[in-house]
Amino acid sequence: MREELLDSVFWLLILGGWVVGVCCGYWMEKDLSHELSLVTGAPPPSQLEGWWEPLLFFSLTPLSCYLLSQLFFGGAAPFLLFLRGTHDGGVLIRSLEASLSGFSFPNLPLQNLLSSLFLLLILSVNLPLCLWASHLGVSRALYVRRRILGRAVRAGEGSSTLSSLFLLLALSLVAGLLASFLFGHM
Repeated sequence: MREELLDSVFWLLILGGWVVGVCCGYWMEKDLSHELSLVTGAPPPSQLEGWWEPLLFFSLTPLSCYLLSQLFFGGAAPFLLFLRGTHDGGVLIRSLEASLSGFSFPNLPLQNLLSSLFLLLILSVNLPLCLWASHLGVSRALYVRRRILGRAVRAGEGSSTLSSLFLLLALSLVAGLLASFLFGHM
């Protein structure tokens, strides 16, 4: 019972960290943690150069969230997602606003539409995958902590997070291919 409660508390801290990060990133003038937040965030299309970069960012950001969330036995996950939130609020949401403000409905510019779709793909697919990866990283860290402390663990419990990680990486590769296709037509 206590382990499930700890897992739920970490899930709440991960989501709360991202929400607080979005608020701080959106309303602050200068993002102090911009370089650190790039580890787990995908840049807007204006900062990308090649068609392969969206595929790289979409597939590596969930993996980095998974790996870095295991630091300090899961304690780094809320801070990591706070940094991702500052990037999302300070860079991506502002870019989405700028892209959407360029819409005029009699003549819809294709560049703004594709840019908006790309940013929505980041926020609607990559972000949930990163949140899920962080949760899996915390679950794995809690499992390792129980093993180190010598507590009993259920058979196969450690492999469940790894099998979910492979599904998560497959989904992020598909999203990366879609993002690369969108970016190639911008």
